[in-house]
Amino acid sequence: MVGSLKRKSQALDSQISRITKMARFSDFPPTIESLPNDLLIEVLAKVATFSFTDLVQAKLATKKFLEASSHGYIFQHASLRNFQKLLWNNNREFWSFMEKCNNNGNSKTLYQKGMLEFFTHCREASGMAYLKLSAQKGYPEACYVYGIILYATSLEDEGVKFLKICEAKLGFKLAECRRRVKEFVRYLWVKNKISLPENDSGDQRGCENVVKNCCKKNVRRIGWDRNDEDDYYGEHTCEACKWNEEVSRFCNMLRTGSYDMV
Repeated sequence: MVGSLKRKSQALDSQISRITKMARFSDFPPTIESLPNDLLIEVLAKVATFSFTDLVQAKLATKKFLEASSHGYIFQHASLRNFQKLLWNNNREFWSFMEKCNNNGNSKTLYQKGMLEFFTHCREASGMAYLKLSAQKGYPEACYVYGIILYATSLEDEGVKFLKICEAKLGFKLAECRRRVKEFVRYLWVKNKISLPENDSGDQRGCENVVKNCCKKNVRRIGWDRNDEDDYYGEHTCEACKWNEEVSRFCNMLRTGSYDMV
């Protein structure tokens, strides 16, 4: 009898121990929700960097996620890698999200909005305003495009300033920037094409070269799209001829889809 009672007591103690442990664990929320709010915001910002749709799904997960997802830091750092796929739809949530990104100073979405405004919607003042904001934040593609537009509209000194910022940001390598700009332009309906003034399209503007091998012979004429070399310009090419050629090729890319000029 005593042994039986002892065994029942031990079994009860064991059950109480298990219940106590379960209660102790239940005091804690799921791991992700136990994160400090600033760390949770950082996690959601990373989600937004990879996918707008994943961020929307995350917002629906819990009330805490929904509250954290409205923080300006998330909109400032979102990347919208699937922007091109959503560009031509009427998803109001997407465009509202993009507007919030712009309002929080997101340099990439400011650039994307500027490109859309300037080249597709032909709203030049609005497009330039967005591109300028992005370029002032140091976004390389915005510096490149904004600088080229300024140069093409006879604001050469101001344009070169931003083109040089782009160079410096990329370690004086423009090939990757050209590739990204060209890739983005592929998804736009380019209705607003820019060009150099007629008297500048054939000859380099303000050539500064005084050496025997003049700039015109020194700038290679073909193969940029295939080779896209960062040292495309010859060592004797002056700054004026270099940027004049860069702008000419960008204008050609808008017309033909290729930087290459035969």
